[in-house]
Amino acid sequence: MHTRSNIMRKHLPNKDKYEFKETHYINGIPFPRLPEDLPEDLVPLKQEYKMRSMDYLDTPEALPIFEKQADIIMEHGYEGIVDVGCRHGPINEILYYRGYTDYQYFGFDTSPQAIEYAQETWQEFDNIEYAVGSWHDRLSVGFDVDCIIWSGVLLYEPDNHLELFTDMHKFYNCYGAIIQEPKKNQHPECWREDLELNTIEDQLYRYMCFNTKFYNIDVPIFSGRRTIVDVRL
Repeated sequence: MHTRSNIMRKHLPNKDKYEFKETHYINGIPFPRLPEDLPEDLVPLKQEYKMRSMDYLDTPEALPIFEKQADIIMEHGYEGIVDVGCRHGPINEILYYRGYTDYQYFGFDTSPQAIEYAQETWQEFDNIEYAVGSWHDRLSVGFDVDCIIWSGVLLYEPDNHLELFTDMHKFYNCYGAIIQEPKKNQHPECWREDLELNTIEDQLYRYMCFNTKFYNIDVPIFSGRRTIVDVRL
């Protein structure tokens, strides 16, 4: 049974403290708050971003992306999860809502604000921990890791993503992974034509040396066509 006592409770941080704004929509589609004067180049990796910068991923429209990740965790019965580039760890919200609570979780991200928000939200839960850190770091945990979540991360390492992936799994001695990446072809209304899409979709075949299952997600958000890969090393 994957249940935990409900004595602990989530906290709801003050949105003003974290500078929340209304979700940014363009023609009815949730978008990140990208500067209008971005150069015609790849969407940049911003390390110390604000919570509101990525809040399009917290809309109901984006929920199926994280629900599929939760499906995979529950299907395999994962109990030790490391979440790379976790933001505020929305996967925990879904798992707890479903009653799947008997697991250890460690999420890290380069955004201090996102991590502070997550720590405040889940402060009473001794099985959920967050830290500020980069995927180039090797952050130790006090539990056995059986799943690493790579949600929109590997695309920022286009030349050595497989090396990063395998090194991290060796460090944690972990055999399970969930990869989520945007597809190359997006609906026009879900993209800005002046930007080049970061994606390693055409390189995901390299992960087929492992046991893999591919899932296609198509949701009405910025870059909403996604691939999710269930990987077993």
